[in-house]
Amino acid sequence: MAAMDEAAAPGGFRAHLEGLRFLAFGRAVPAALFALLGYRVLSNLLNRIATLPHHATPLDILAGPLPTALYFLFCTIPVGIYLVRPRPQARDGRLVARAAAFGGTTMLLVVGAFPSPALFTPPELVRGAATPLTLVAFSLAVYGLLYLRRNLSIIPEPRRLVMNGPYRVVRHPLYTAEIIAATAVVISYPALWSVVTLLPFMGVQLLRARFEERLLARTFPQYRDYARRTWKVVPLVW
Repeated sequence: MAAMDEAAAPGGFRAHLEGLRFLAFGRAVPAALFALLGYRVLSNLLNRIATLPHHATPLDILAGPLPTALYFLFCTIPVGIYLVRPRPQARDGRLVARAAAFGGTTMLLVVGAFPSPALFTPPELVRGAATPLTLVAFSLAVYGLLYLRRNLSIIPEPRRLVMNGPYRVVRHPLYTAEIIAATAVVISYPALWSVVTLLPFMGVQLLRARFEERLLARTFPQYRDYARRTWKVVPLVW
């Protein structure tokens, strides 16, 4: 009996370490990251509310605090998701997949939460197009998060195949929303960081989608059929 316990001990110890690692890096660290960014966005949101006219119109709210409020939800909903999500069924642990995942997430969140001075002031007509784009982007992002729920992950980690809500139409609605949001940021406030990183950001998001689809196809037999009847990123286009 003692020999069996000694043989089982290394496996039990490794399982314990793996559990601690998941709690730290699979839950606590990403939850803390999004909470920090959410706190920063909340500060921006409160400033926008404070600068509203005394008799604010619906247009003032649409152009001011509402997009920031949706962005705040986009940052804070993942906090709860990461704290309760289960372990994945599989994981793409390659360095290139992890680098693309964290790079793409950091680019958008940092640009939105920590803006830098604008390079120039776009025409009012051009800037006006940014508001509806931003509203569409973060509405779609929040909608996608509400359906993705505990299946959310930064790196490719399939837990369950989600095919409802926006996922009935496109396979990567969060990436679609993030690309629209990044474009809106450049249109409304062309700061150096956002302009320089826009095209690389799009490329990284599409690379992430490719890595995720490869892992999902290996994990879920029904994924290939789902992929044939849905659009990848842009409905009716791609």
